[in-house]
Amino acid sequence: MQVVSVINYKGGVGKTTLTANLGAELARRGQHVLLIDLDPQSSLTFCFYHPDEWRAELRGGQTIKRWFDSIKDGIPSVTLGEQVVYPRPVNAALPDGSGRLGLIASHLGLIDVDFELARRIGGIEQKFDPALFRMRGALADALHDESFAEFDWIFIDCPPSFNVVTQSAIIASDHIVIPAKADYLSTLGIEYLYGNVQELVERHNEHSLKHAKMRHSRIEPNIAGVVFTMIQFRNGSPISALQNYINQVRGLGIPVFSTYMRENNTLFAGSVPRGVPAVLRERVTSQINIELRTLASEFLNTIHAEGAAA
Repeated sequence: MQVVSVINYKGGVGKTTLTANLGAELARRGQHVLLIDLDPQSSLTFCFYHPDEWRAELRGGQTIKRWFDSIKDGIPSVTLGEQVVYPRPVNAALPDGSGRLGLIASHLGLIDVDFELARRIGGIEQKFDPALFRMRGALADALHDESFAEFDWIFIDCPPSFNVVTQSAIIASDHIVIPAKADYLSTLGIEYLYGNVQELVERHNEHSLKHAKMRHSRIEPNIAGVVFTMIQFRNGSPISALQNYINQVRGLGIPVFSTYMRENNTLFAGSVPRGVPAVLRERVTSQINIELRTLASEFLNTIHAEGAAA
């Protein structure tokens, strides 16, 4: 099982669209995929469930908020595996039934969890706090439960912030994917995010080393790469204004995927009422499907190459 966090500080960059389509495409290829929606905006959840369905079927008992609410001093009283659901439309759209796509839904009230946790932390602290250490590692612990053994991939759609919830996702992850628009603010945000991830990893590993009795071992999440989204093309390549920003990110030494997600009203529309991501919908233009599937192949090749190098 590989755990991948999808994160960017800046909203509106196609983070949820990338997560939903990448997960759906791998499920189409026969993989067992779980998507976890950690964003209080719940956009990923509403890609697969109409808000009325969410209220009737999930809000009261099957969301990530219920699990976070049950945590006291880093120890949850609710099993995370109990929160997994399998959205009917997307699983019905998978070709032969060998693949499967599960979801742990978000909740609009998750932002209250963020505020409650934030009261205990003012950034990435220097002093060791056992309770906070356990809180950050709770998701990693939960995903090692045997109830998740059936999944080949877990994708975590993170909120556009670096709060304790996001930090817990990074600590649980093997890889990090950063979706971004090719613009000035995204370029700045990528460098800042990269620095914060490095600092969090160093601090976590330092505390793990000093406090061997803690359950969390050393972590080494890889930055799989930046995926540029909403790209406008001319003659088969990004327009020059966008290419300049792409080159700036490459200049930072951060990996960049060579496959881009082009600007498309259908692809980057809000929620999908019928609950099926664009990569599985026949009415989407063939060019969009080709690019999404090419991106999925590049992602798999990147992860496999990282594994071989390790």
